Amino acid sequence: MSFLRNAWYCAGFTSDVAGENLYAITMLGEPLVLFRGADGKVTALADRCPHRFAPLSMGKVCEGQVQCPYHGLRFDAQGGCSHNPHGDGSIPKAAQVRAYPATEKHGAVWVWMGDPSRATAAALPDFSAIDERPGWTRVQGRLTVQANYQLVIDNLLDLTHAPYLHPFLASAEPPPPDFRPDIRMEQEGDSVLAINEFHRMPTTPLYRMLWERGEPPQHSTLRANMRWDAPSVLLLDTGASPSGAPREDGPSAPSAHWLTPESDTSTHYFWAAARDRYVGNAEVSAQMAGGIDAAFRQEDEPMIEACQRRMGGTDLISLKPVLLVTDGPAMRARRILSQRIEAEGV
Repeated sequence: MSFLRNAWYCAGFTSDVAGENLYAITMLGEPLVLFRGADGKVTALADRCPHRFAPLSMGKVCEGQVQCPYHGLRFDAQGGCSHNPHGDGSIPKAAQVRAYPATEKHGAVWVWMGDPSRATAAALPDFSAIDERPGWTRVQGRLTVQANYQLVIDNLLDLTHAPYLHPFLASAEPPPPDFRPDIRMEQEGDSVLAINEFHRMPTTPLYRMLWERGEPPQHSTLRANMRWDAPSVLLLDTGASPSGAPREDGPSAPSAHWLTPESDTSTHYFWAAARDRYVGNAEVSAQMAGGIDAAFRQEDEPMIEACQRRMGGTDLISLKPVLLVTDGPAMRARRILSQRIEAEGV
């Protein structure tokens, strides 16, 4: 499968690349090693020494450079060999590994997998809604889904599955047969928005937990508006408020969902969620993080992986799936992504 190359992909959280540790990850089928140089900035290199092809991630950081664990060659932030401990110390011209542009924003490390000259800050969508800031607390986590990343995108752009699959994030009560959420799709440039409003819905366990000001109502209005940007980064604006009241009267818990393909059938899933209630409360943070992780790991992940197994190695569209009105945003995102990949011509 082809991937969009000219885009920022999340490689991990800022804390994953700390001190002098080497951080290994495979992205778009390519093994990478990340570390901090002497200036503290993140470096991303191909995780393969050009000598005997040993994984550089098995080596160590020496003076802000990565040292191969096999024969001690060192490579700098540009991927050039800077030290050869053998013979007269001359550097072979071919002693070079690929370097990838890397940056840090929103508490995460981002790597550009395509043409370095096109790697700009403006190409990374805004996720400031989940940043740590006064009045907000953040939790985060990660998992690996053994399925194609576009199936995970499909899942996130159709949140009408939540009442059936997620008792913590949606409701422990099953929806009535006549349950009809207010859903619609919008598009802003290449961004796809899936707007979901659930009126007079039983207040979910998550928002009961976050209802800091007074007793939570039995029913509330839940918004769950998901924004997708190519290739695979999503921002969920979600919150609950008393029916008929402004959103400020209830808690909000926006979340980011950063998906990075590891291979055609495996996806790194990084998530971060902020909240404006019980700010700084470690116990609530633990409960919130545990509930979100359980929903992704024990509910979404098994379902998406089961769908992948039933599909075998066939692409979703090739199987001619029955489409519902709720599939509109996911199908629009697939179309935009396909066009962007085709335009690259890689």
